[in-house]
Amino acid sequence: MTPEQIRKRDHALKSVSEYWYLDFSSKEIRRKNQSLFSTIKHIFKKEKHTVWQFYVWIRHRQAESDAMAFPNQIRGDSIPIKGQPNKYKLSGGWTIPSKDLSFLTHGPLVSEFNNEILVPAKTKWERFVEFIKRAKIIIVVIISIISAIVSYKDELLEAYNYVMKTFTL
Repeated sequence: MTPEQIRKRDHALKSVSEYWYLDFSSKEIRRKNQSLFSTIKHIFKKEKHTVWQFYVWIRHRQAESDAMAFPNQIRGDSIPIKGQPNKYKLSGGWTIPSKDLSFLTHGPLVSEFNNEILVPAKTKWERFVEFIKRAKIIIVVIISIISAIVSYKDELLEAYNYVMKTFTL
């Protein structure tokens, strides 16, 4: 492995392990409970992981002693299909709760028996549209502020001049 590949792998391991865990009793791969601050922060920016990062974390997690009885939570293959160099699928009866799937990107990730696409592969355009949808609240607020400034520019200039005269005396 090149040093760059090692850095990417190590970043994936650290980042994903901070947010995800394996629930061996229910055979679910779940998001960890977050603090109130983290939950509020996720309203504006979700900490998402690519399916590749998720796969790397699970493969390394399988080598740990408590996971040895539960091999192969996810499988990957590099047999390309048109537009997708890699694809991943859950295996061994493992599942991911649907509310947690929104934190994974850059699929495809399919269910164990290939009957459901859990995380679709998205084009750059689809990811851009998703970003705009998430940012729409901020965009609306900025547009509202700009339109208020333009609408009340005379009153604002008058108030500014008044304040400046008051402080210069």
